[in-house]
Amino acid sequence: MPHIVLGRAPTPFQAFVKPILFTAASSFGAFALAAYVWERHQVTLMKRIQAWRSRPINDRPSAREFVQAQTEILQEQWTTVLEHFRWIQQIGVPVEIQKMLFMMRSRWVELSPGERTIWTIIGLNSVVFAAWQVPRLSPFMNKWFLHNPSNGRSVTLLTSMFSHQHFWHFGLNMFALHSFAAPLHDYMGKEQFIAFYITTGITASLVSHLFTIARVPWAKIIPSLGASGAIFGCVSATAYLYPDASVYILFLPFFPIKIPVALGAMMGLDLVGIIRNWKMFDHYAHLTGSTFGLAYMYSGKDLIWTPLQHKMIEFNKDSNLFGKWTPKASQSNPGQPKSSSSGIVTVDSHSNKKERTAKDYAQARYEKMKSWWDSRRDGGNKGS
Repeated sequence: MPHIVLGRAPTPFQAFVKPILFTAASSFGAFALAAYVWERHQVTLMKRIQAWRSRPINDRPSAREFVQAQTEILQEQWTTVLEHFRWIQQIGVPVEIQKMLFMMRSRWVELSPGERTIWTIIGLNSVVFAAWQVPRLSPFMNKWFLHNPSNGRSVTLLTSMFSHQHFWHFGLNMFALHSFAAPLHDYMGKEQFIAFYITTGITASLVSHLFTIARVPWAKIIPSLGASGAIFGCVSATAYLYPDASVYILFLPFFPIKIPVALGAMMGLDLVGIIRNWKMFDHYAHLTGSTFGLAYMYSGKDLIWTPLQHKMIEFNKDSNLFGKWTPKASQSNPGQPKSSSSGIVTVDSHSNKKERTAKDYAQARYEKMKSWWDSRRDGGNKGS
């Protein structure tokens, strides 16, 4: 049974302004960092691929070369990790345990990128779940991994989405994450998926926080935790991508249901739960996560992710890795008007070459990298 927490009412800034600012800053930071890591990852891959072959610098790599480069980078990272754990052999750890670690390393390398990301998230949730089972850690866990709107602490909007106290709650959420996140990860890519997952979870927690403050007396506020908001966002995004796919309910394993129908039923149930004031689940977080997932798939990628990719590519100084455009000579006479980078028409009497702006170069590099990713996802090269 959820326990009731008696607390002193926070100030309006603590109750409304601070969590909203934290959510906005965390969401923007998650997507900005993801776009930066994505762009840096492309540079690393391109340097490795170009070191393999003597082709022209603007020749696009194949999907197999991308996969090979990623696998080699992962193996090198694991080798570095194992080098740091040489003390395991020095202190006489049994050979069986050393073999088990080697098998885990081999199995991890064989996993797809999506599976590695999902199992990493499950691992984080598992560590937090294990910490909840240690009675001595209860004060620390209640303070930092349980979101209570009455204490004015905003960071728990983030930490509580990796937190589960009970095994059934932990097991159901991780099962749903493993079932629905893989196809979404393959579509988005690792960086965008992680930013989407974190932003969905924080946004769902924020909406639940605000409506709880508005509707529930302070003396009856029940703290919340769990990854349900982010997972419902993954379910709705998957339903948007694959409307013809079918799902199976845990209690009706032999009865397939179209995923949009199942999503609509879950959202309807959460809406009834809000109207009837059911307290067993956080229906505000569930409904917000589902709505956010649909909204992001409809227009969020074009409004958020793609512009950030452009900015990070433009910020990158190593533009030669992506086939920088070479300005071509213009056939116009000296004195021909041309457009400056600010959009103002000027006259250049000393040059007859049409100059490209930084935005043009960034657009060209972005289109090249986007085609590489599309080629890798589709399993082959696309035509230029």
